[in-house]
Amino acid sequence: MPRSIPRVARRGDIFHFRMAVPDRLRPIIRKREIKVSLQTSDPLLARIRGRWLSNALDAYLEELKTMPASSFEVVEERIRDYFQVCLNKAMEHATLLPTDPLIDIEREKQLLDREVSELKQKLAAQAFDDGTALRASEVLENARRSGPLDTDATRFARMGVMRADIESRRILRAMLEADFGGTTPLDPLFAGMAPTGLPPLPGEEAAPSAAGLSLAAAANRYIQQHVGSWVAKTTADQQRVCSLAGAIIGEEKPLREIGTPHVIAVRDALSRLPPNYMKAKANQGVSLSDVIASNRTGPAISVKTQDKYFGMFRSFLIWAQNEELIDKLPGAKVKVTGLKTVGREDRDPYSPEQLKSIFTSPAFTGHTERSRHKPGPHLVRDGKFWVPLIALYSGMRLGEIVQLLAGDIKQDKGIRYFDVSKGEDKTLKTGASARRIPVHSALIDAGFLDHVGDRLIKSRIFPDIEKGQDGYYSHNLSKWWGRYSQQVGFKTDKTAFHSFRHTFTDALYAGGAAERIAMALLGHTDKKVHSHYGSGPQMAELKEAIERVSYDLDLTFLKP
Repeated sequence: MPRSIPRVARRGDIFHFRMAVPDRLRPIIRKREIKVSLQTSDPLLARIRGRWLSNALDAYLEELKTMPASSFEVVEERIRDYFQVCLNKAMEHATLLPTDPLIDIEREKQLLDREVSELKQKLAAQAFDDGTALRASEVLENARRSGPLDTDATRFARMGVMRADIESRRILRAMLEADFGGTTPLDPLFAGMAPTGLPPLPGEEAAPSAAGLSLAAAANRYIQQHVGSWVAKTTADQQRVCSLAGAIIGEEKPLREIGTPHVIAVRDALSRLPPNYMKAKANQGVSLSDVIASNRTGPAISVKTQDKYFGMFRSFLIWAQNEELIDKLPGAKVKVTGLKTVGREDRDPYSPEQLKSIFTSPAFTGHTERSRHKPGPHLVRDGKFWVPLIALYSGMRLGEIVQLLAGDIKQDKGIRYFDVSKGEDKTLKTGASARRIPVHSALIDAGFLDHVGDRLIKSRIFPDIEKGQDGYYSHNLSKWWGRYSQQVGFKTDKTAFHSFRHTFTDALYAGGAAERIAMALLGHTDKKVHSHYGSGPQMAELKEAIERVSYDLDLTFLKP
């Protein structure tokens, strides 16, 4: 490189220094010449300062000359590596999404179109969101292993990551449309690149060591280990949470390198997550960060739901610590902000007026259908009839009622009771939820035992209530109850089906039930030391407390 020739020129009372930049270094320096104001009116001092600057800049440019390659070239290679990962994920999504019943493909294509448009606008304005900045930092971290980086490398990496996100989404959109002519990269930065294949299935490759295990690999191991014990809804939620964490932290991030700042980033991302977005996008975590960034001022999921998803992410980290995949729990003290502790689970009991409205509504007085076996309309006593009544007189949760089997109606010394237990295709909220609840005489008078009849022990009491897409029998009935309460007119913002449990609790204590009796019937944990001694309340005691539960209701018309 020929020695650059500095020039010192006088403009008014100030001297200025100029030095040409060699052509080879202009992509880095981004200028044709370097200009510096010498801030002096003395010609001799100006020439001395100019020579000093000339020597210093020559030394710097000579150092750049000795670099094996421009650091921008190294960053560019790492951006291509990042795009290759995105491209493989696009192929994976295009293969799996059409087989997922929870996914609306047409909606996904619309979302991808919108994301591509929004990303292009951001790229044009060079407005980089948190997710892009975090993924660019991963690219730069890999590039630094090849040598020092230029001051403009950060912006270059962010632009490259955004270009990769745009192109990978466009290609995924083409794959979902079966437009394979559109799967060739159009961005010249990624010219000639193509998917290298789907990620290997579990067991097809040797498990990486704990030291090198990535976040995505650890999350996959976590989910696979629990998939047999989780219902479909829990599995889907865990997959979505892990996908979100991967989109924010980076799926290839070594698990051992995750620290408190990464946990905080996940928590903050949840606070900006649009309502229902986790369910609508299912497992496409790669695009979540962009949507989160664009929702800084829009509505977000409730604080309670944020805490639920954040708790799932924390459970994953606790599992990783227990499996000795990480040395300590990162962000152990990080919490969701704005969470309020409420004594009644943020629900009110049903008022006497609401109860009268409920049990004089068509589901209990005029729920009819036509049948080949019974000509004309007749009263239908199906799950929609019995489940609310059982909730009112037992305090059981909706999920506990709808999964009941005929064999769960048992007898102890002549007292019929509900055996609330875990079993095949039955779940419980907590270990304390397993309990025995005597059948209230109001249910017996209404003909509940006749409804159970002589069904087979393992047959469901309410076969008309089908399992929802989330894997729970309560899903469909809960949705129906929400619509029904709106139609009949007893719905409020503070009441839901769970309000029956609060209504029962109030009636239980109003009847004089002791705390240990109430906790046994409700399935709550008694944390007192002496509570662990003895066999607990006897069935006769529980029956007596249940029979004292009464309401200002006339349900005699329900008797068969």
